[in-house]
Amino acid sequence: MRPRSLGEILSAAFEIYKTNASKLILIVAIVVVPLSLLGALIVHTVAASNERTVTVLGQTQTISDRTFAAVVAGSLIAAIVGVIISAVLQAAMMRAATLATIGDPVDVESSYRWGLKRFGSVLLVGLLVGLAVGIGFLLLIIPGIIFLTLFSVSIPALVIENRRGTDAMKRSWELAKEHFWHVLGVVVVAAIITGVVSSVIGSFGGSNWFGSWIFSAIAQIITAPFSALVSVLLYLDLRARKEALTADSLRGELVSGA
Repeated sequence: MRPRSLGEILSAAFEIYKTNASKLILIVAIVVVPLSLLGALIVHTVAASNERTVTVLGQTQTISDRTFAAVVAGSLIAAIVGVIISAVLQAAMMRAATLATIGDPVDVESSYRWGLKRFGSVLLVGLLVGLAVGIGFLLLIIPGIIFLTLFSVSIPALVIENRRGTDAMKRSWELAKEHFWHVLGVVVVAAIITGVVSSVIGSFGGSNWFGSWIFSAIAQIITAPFSALVSVLLYLDLRARKEALTADSLRGELVSGA
């Protein structure tokens, strides 16, 4: 494997996506469709009127259909479940994207089996990176951009090299620090592409909550595989700039980390 330019990374991501589209999209859809529907229903329920007028013994009264506490509790439970399931999806998607990148067949079931075994590690790394980037953005934005760039391949380092927690973040920092502007360029351009695609697709939903849910889910299902592929390709590009890297050596790392 050789280093790639920004354009080559994006072109490779599109090409690999096209070759493996059905499997990659299915992996995302299995989680996104029910999870996004649950979120849409909660938002719709909260937004709907929660009071109605009734007549009791000739007296008109307004009563609550649901309590605020119940809505908050339901939303909190849904959010927790969503975070956990999203971690499983991210693990499965990254695994599948890596297999697709090295030319191996993508299997939906085995990707999710692996994702279920590693979701805790992915969740931890995701939370740590999110915390670091969030604090960085609070500190006048620039530190947030730096952390976002240097930690951008933490999840691929976890998935491929089986590095856990802060070790995955250290590996990402080590790989990205000497190629900061290259990494930032890839991250920004990929984010712009996915953002534009999501906005265009999402706009078809209109103001109707059901239509909005459908098209928001479609946007996520379409863009998530591309984002994962770019992340994996960027990680492999950075490794290729530092060390000899082959598809066989990557397969060995994936097997040892399974």
